[in-house]
Amino acid sequence: MKRKIVLALMFIIFVLPCVSYADEVEDLLNFYVKKFTPEKATLIISDKPDETGLFNDVYLDLQGVVIEKLRLSSLVVNMRGVQFNEPSEWSKGNVECLDAISVLATATLLEKDINESIENRTFGSGDGEWHDMSMKILPSGLSGKGYYKYSFLDILIEINSKLKIVKGKELWLDNPAVKVNKLDLPDYVTRKALSAIQPLVDLREFPLPLTLSRVELKKGSATLSSRTLPKALKGGLKYTYSK
Repeated sequence: MKRKIVLALMFIIFVLPCVSYADEVEDLLNFYVKKFTPEKATLIISDKPDETGLFNDVYLDLQGVVIEKLRLSSLVVNMRGVQFNEPSEWSKGNVECLDAISVLATATLLEKDINESIENRTFGSGDGEWHDMSMKILPSGLSGKGYYKYSFLDILIEINSKLKIVKGKELWLDNPAVKVNKLDLPDYVTRKALSAIQPLVDLREFPLPLTLSRVELKKGSATLSSRTLPKALKGGLKYTYSK
């Protein structure tokens, strides 16, 4: 009888697969690294998840991250009571955030990155496309100008606008003042031109439940954030990545 018990214990210890949540947390970080190719990433958890994928506290800091062809200089998220899918799925690239009690977040983008994003999305030589556009982020709002192709015309359009957050995940021009060089364009053409560059920021595809509500503008940068800013966890388990 004793021999059977010993053999059973040896089978459990040496044969059955061993669950390692440390490895699975690394899989979680690797998922975000592969999906958004950050230059640096830091993941801090208060403790390991349970078998269902429930964390008490999660802090994720992504630097130089690209979302929907827009580079953000930083994206930081602090979540409490976070329910993911089962950890056994994470190594397969199947990661899903199902729910969170609270989510605090902040995202910062630079002037040069928003210009590059607009260029990649809208620039061309065909009808209804922009070229030679340049935007400046100022404490008072966004100011820019560019050429818009309409029919056989190459129209210089100047834009001055405040900025607003829409649906908690998008950054839009807010009641923009538009000046068209020496032409009286129909309103629908101006609306079409502006719609081609909006939203300026779109985080709808980011797979965490962000809700942003504030915009802070400085010369050359814009920061979108929740009402309360995220803070790094003190202590806990820390995982890092760097290119």
